[in-house]
Amino acid sequence: MKYFVSRGIYTFNSGTEHAQAQRTRLFNQQNDPARYVTMDYNRFWLRDAQRVGLAGDQVLNMYDYFQGTTQTPTVAVPVREFKQLPFDKYQLVDHGPDYYTVDHAGRQLARINILPGTVGLVGDVEYYDRFDNLVSRDNYDWRGFKSSIDYFHPDGSLGVRRFLNLAGEVVLENVYMNVADQLQPTMWKLIGYHGQDYRFDSQEDLFLFFLNEIAEQDDKAVMVADHRDVDLMVMQVEKAQSRWLAFHGAHADHHGNVYAAYTPAFQAEPGEIDGIIVPTVQQQTAIQGQFPETPVYVAADTVVDAKILANTVSKKKRTPDHVIFSGRLESDRRPDEALAAFLRLFDQLPDATLEYRGYTNDHQLLGRLKQMAQHMGIAEHVIFGDYLPDAAMDNFYNQAQVLINTAYDEAGGISVIEAMAHGVPVVAYYTDYGIENLVENNVNGFVVTNGDQAQMARRVKQILQDPDLWQKLSRGAQQTAQAYQARTVYQQWKNILG
Repeated sequence: MKYFVSRGIYTFNSGTEHAQAQRTRLFNQQNDPARYVTMDYNRFWLRDAQRVGLAGDQVLNMYDYFQGTTQTPTVAVPVREFKQLPFDKYQLVDHGPDYYTVDHAGRQLARINILPGTVGLVGDVEYYDRFDNLVSRDNYDWRGFKSSIDYFHPDGSLGVRRFLNLAGEVVLENVYMNVADQLQPTMWKLIGYHGQDYRFDSQEDLFLFFLNEIAEQDDKAVMVADHRDVDLMVMQVEKAQSRWLAFHGAHADHHGNVYAAYTPAFQAEPGEIDGIIVPTVQQQTAIQGQFPETPVYVAADTVVDAKILANTVSKKKRTPDHVIFSGRLESDRRPDEALAAFLRLFDQLPDATLEYRGYTNDHQLLGRLKQMAQHMGIAEHVIFGDYLPDAAMDNFYNQAQVLINTAYDEAGGISVIEAMAHGVPVVAYYTDYGIENLVENNVNGFVVTNGDQAQMARRVKQILQDPDLWQKLSRGAQQTAQAYQARTVYQQWKNILG
């Protein structure tokens, strides 16, 4: 089986998680069994997996594995049917859609927080002592069972987290301590696993143990590390049939200096990995030039649905003069450059709009962008939209007339390919690898000098104001995206992984 390995699946996913999920679906659609393997604890993983189109049996989480809950069906647990607390003795008080309290003799004994995204289902239960200090918290999985219990110190800090099997028995334990003034787990104890207890100093050590357990049970295990945080663990799996590292981003800056996260890949000893897989020939050439002993292969980083390619949306059916920015709102994507370029466009096309879609962990950056738009006097023409699940992205792209890409560097260009599949012409800053490989002047868009906002604005205006040019570029964009259809991409990966 193929095991595509990462940290997790999240409520808000980056291109890395989307690419990994697409590949997992692709292999299973081709009757080539594959699993999306995750390290981090996430009691909402099933919900998050379904949002990226994965079935529960296509995901394997480490904690779920040790808890014996990988095949557990979903059972709704409404608060009013919650049997853990004797509501005939205590008063259940409704405080609105987010939580209930359990009161007795004028004192709050517990608080039941609602499972996010649901109506009235149990999410977690907090218990308080007679001094109103939080003592413990029962955490419920999305599937409806009690997954873990947190125990707190008198100051409210987390002391121990215990993970349970379906019988309520503790099978794994984290101990938390203050290290350099930061509370963090310092010990993982696996309890009664095949009759033995095991201690680990880090989650990474436990994860390596877990991966070795998988390989022990599957003599055809092919391991692919999709996230740089798991590279070292995948490289050390003893009985895997093969071990690979899949890159989703640029591995080095414009001067060839390797980013720290990628260093382990290029320090691998002979035999630790079978190869590195990158999205473009350009990145393969760059790595081989700098690290000639490293085996590097090329396979696409995204898959385009044939149904999308078959659906052609004309310019007239799209929002007039609507420009989009798709992807993470982080400093390396330079969304501020996109805003500055749009201001130049807006001066000439006062009805133009710019829409951002993508998650951010940098809320200060988002705040600055909103302030910039306000200061520029274009706030009413700039949309900072919420993160969209996969199912809602089609409409986002189908309303757009141009996508702009201002990333500092680009490897596979996932959002660019997605936009092209929907017939959206692209104007992008020149970068190595992804943009150079994808965007062709006067064919599917334009590449402009990196950092030249005025040139970007001119090209966007040119496309928006010339219907014949837009139609030509839109058609060319969809033709470019055809190279990323399922069968083609699967064969690329199959030729590498076997």
